[in-house]
Amino acid sequence: MLHSSPHPRCRVIASVLAGVLFSVTRSAEAQKAKLLDDRQLTIRSAEDVSKKRQELINFIWGSPGMPAGKLPVVEKHDKSPVRGLNNLDRVDTLTIVMEAGQKSYAHHFIPRRKNNRLVILHHGHAPSFDDDPVPTDAGYGMQRTIDALLTDGYSVLAAYMPHIVKFRTRLTVEDTGSISHDGMFKQIQVKNGSVMKFFLEPVAVCLHYLKTRHAADEFPVYQDYSMIGLSGGGWTTTVYAAIDPTIKLSIPVAGSIPLYLRFGGSIGDTEQTLSSFYQIAGYPDLYVLGSHGPGRKQVQILNRRDDCCFGEKQHRGKVSYDDALREYEGRVRLALYNLGAKGFFRLEIDEAAPAHMISWNALVNTILAELNGGRSYVGGVSGTDAFVRGSNGHLWHHGPRGWQDTGFPMVGVPAAVKGAVNAFDVIYRHPRNQLMHASTNGAGWNSHPLTGVIITDPAAVSTEKGKIDIVAFGGNYQLYHWRLTDKGVIPFQLVGGSKPGLGNPALVSRGPKQLDIFYRGFDRGLHHVQSTGDPAPWKSESLGGTMLDFPTAVALPDGALRAYVRDQNSELVEAARAGKDAPWQWTSISHLTGDQLIAGSPSASVQGRVVRVHVRTPAASLSTFTFENKWRFADHGRSITGSPTSTPGGAFARSASGGLLLYDGAKWFSRDGIFD
Repeated sequence: MLHSSPHPRCRVIASVLAGVLFSVTRSAEAQKAKLLDDRQLTIRSAEDVSKKRQELINFIWGSPGMPAGKLPVVEKHDKSPVRGLNNLDRVDTLTIVMEAGQKSYAHHFIPRRKNNRLVILHHGHAPSFDDDPVPTDAGYGMQRTIDALLTDGYSVLAAYMPHIVKFRTRLTVEDTGSISHDGMFKQIQVKNGSVMKFFLEPVAVCLHYLKTRHAADEFPVYQDYSMIGLSGGGWTTTVYAAIDPTIKLSIPVAGSIPLYLRFGGSIGDTEQTLSSFYQIAGYPDLYVLGSHGPGRKQVQILNRRDDCCFGEKQHRGKVSYDDALREYEGRVRLALYNLGAKGFFRLEIDEAAPAHMISWNALVNTILAELNGGRSYVGGVSGTDAFVRGSNGHLWHHGPRGWQDTGFPMVGVPAAVKGAVNAFDVIYRHPRNQLMHASTNGAGWNSHPLTGVIITDPAAVSTEKGKIDIVAFGGNYQLYHWRLTDKGVIPFQLVGGSKPGLGNPALVSRGPKQLDIFYRGFDRGLHHVQSTGDPAPWKSESLGGTMLDFPTAVALPDGALRAYVRDQNSELVEAARAGKDAPWQWTSISHLTGDQLIAGSPSASVQGRVVRVHVRTPAASLSTFTFENKWRFADHGRSITGSPTSTPGGAFARSASGGLLLYDGAKWFSRDGIFD
């Protein structure tokens, strides 16, 4: 429900990929019988983290350890191997020469407009990054991922798996199966360590180059390093992040699940199943190692409708696909909590991807949101009440009596409304991405499902007493609307006339039966949909602009509308309309307040005619743009992560340690807790 149909080209590509992605030469049953049972987590202390990491390094490289001082051969200012890239300044091609005549390759894409951050994008068992650029879920998603990262100012190191390479720049390289991955382990002899090194050493060598040669080769000094990978590249991302804490954020897509859950096409090549390696650290341990450390995080994405591996159709077992995935996610999160919450792990099930790929949903709603800090963490409803996903995966409420665990499993960030139907009504995503409604009148919490599977966090607002309106995006990237009343629920309805969109929508009300929705389109522009009656016929319009992250909006008592986004120059800009038929006006609020820049998504609230837009600055502090006759800016000085949540009573934010912070406009309050 609320899903798109697979693009025809996706089905063709995916059917080919399903046959070649993993070289399954033995029967699935025979392989399954030989797989190591890695269910048990063995990391229980910081000492275990250090010990396991070193043991893995020793296994891969032997006594010499990770390559130190080794550099690639660089073809500077090369021709781009990927077409249609925006904001591209130059491309360098890197050749990594290794033991036993093994070679690997990578492309260093450098943007014109830079944020001085680098993302490693690692491909799987497909030889080219130059795939389908169309704004639909076609191809593997490599071109759209590189283009989106460059557009947001990131440099990209695009790396290949061994012997799965094909590109033509000033160099011509074609190695698409001269030896299989299983064959590498059988035929190649190494002096030290394992054949596993040929999968991981190229990343280590390239990182050494990027850290040491920026002055000589004229590229930025990078502030941090993140890593994303698809399929075999997702596996590489998982393992490399486990052995190198340099990787602060890692996002493996359709790359692995624990061995004890694997069956059929999910079993994989030798590098994915080598017992002597995974006896040191099974996959749950690798997820802990890849997440652990100050400021580190791993977000694993699996595609429900994957037609290759790690999807629902490849699942076998006594428990459901969702329950099996959430069970190991919970154990990894608990292990990190017991390690002092130094690092975080989260699992996202992509409901939009029709096949084996990085979908637009994964790219914008998870990858860019995590990189940019454009994701909020708190559902705030007043200056005293907040709702979050706790470290145990449950919906938690913080109110005057402190923290309360509702016991309801959830993912994402909830939306909350106070006093409209019940004392509190909370709309959230179940771990199966089912839309849910929780409520309380003070004597305990109740929860029940609403119709529909969604790919974004919901937005909710009360238009009048006894009614709550809800909007979210379905798996077909279309907006849907629900209405919750004191008499029941009106099932989901398509928001007619709206164009496909991405990211969390912003929802405001200008009075009974007057709803306004703002969201990010596939064109990165701001889109607006308004209701014009009840049941709602919808009027849709494109407001233009080019945004990073996601919008926020407020409605003033006189019916004026104001929406706020971060533009490509990281300025806070406003799209405002004074009345129903007035034209929209764009203004840079940053210019009006001393050219202050922002990071992540803004969050706005209104109290009377006073508008407050809470933001995170590039230095990670909470700040406020306030309009009261004129705009003014104030930096509140305390470090936060992600994007804040504005309420009329102040702003909620998440601390670097994962705790809840409240700024009431004058003072800071720490509510402790750990959530993500």
